[in-house]
Amino acid sequence: MITLYQFRAQPGLPNPSPFCMKLETYLRMAGLAYEARAVLRPGSRTGKCPYIVIDGETLSDSSLIINTLESRFGHPVDGKLTLAQRGESLAFQRMLDEHLYWVAVYGRWVAQPTALRRTFLEGLGIPRFLSGVAAWAGRRRYQSVLNAQGIGRHSPEVIWQLGISDLQAIAHWLGNRPFAFGDTPTVLDATLYSYVGNIASSPWDNPLKNAALKHRTLMDHFSRMLARYFPELAA
Repeated sequence: MITLYQFRAQPGLPNPSPFCMKLETYLRMAGLAYEARAVLRPGSRTGKCPYIVIDGETLSDSSLIINTLESRFGHPVDGKLTLAQRGESLAFQRMLDEHLYWVAVYGRWVAQPTALRRTFLEGLGIPRFLSGVAAWAGRRRYQSVLNAQGIGRHSPEVIWQLGISDLQAIAHWLGNRPFAFGDTPTVLDATLYSYVGNIASSPWDNPLKNAALKHRTLMDHFSRMLARYFPELAA
């Protein structure tokens, strides 16, 4: 049995973290039995969520966990991909996890109004009397992180456009296919819909959310994945 430690789910989405959402979706895609536990303070070596405990071993980082489970259980999800398809999948996953992610962080922690940051934190389990301080501290922390990463040094207009370009690129690549590589979902599908879902469900309008909503291809893909793996949440 796998024990999955992740943030608390919020209405309408499996998880407010694209990394947690991707990993839990993968576990369902692979047919692996697991127990999910919500945590506020991650207990992994990296200090981040998600992480799992399997056979007494703690594994962290969603992508590394998926790679380990794929290898350990006979590649149940991506096993039929060609080497070229694996290369495409990895390239797009890197774009989502290492580039689009930071624009999404900017939207959630820096550009989003304080009241909505407080609501988000309270949804994760932060007590109301602490949420204001946590919202302020979170914004300050992520401003510093984004500045160090590089994206935060640009103007808001440029930051939004960087993320919009990512969405455009993968939407055009996906086209009218039901899933990334045909009729069967892969790890890339789990990654993509996790980002689109978190971006599109933002409680306030912003350029990145509006761009996602305009891409029918991406929104249909999100709905398709949600209905397939989390039917209890699908409208």
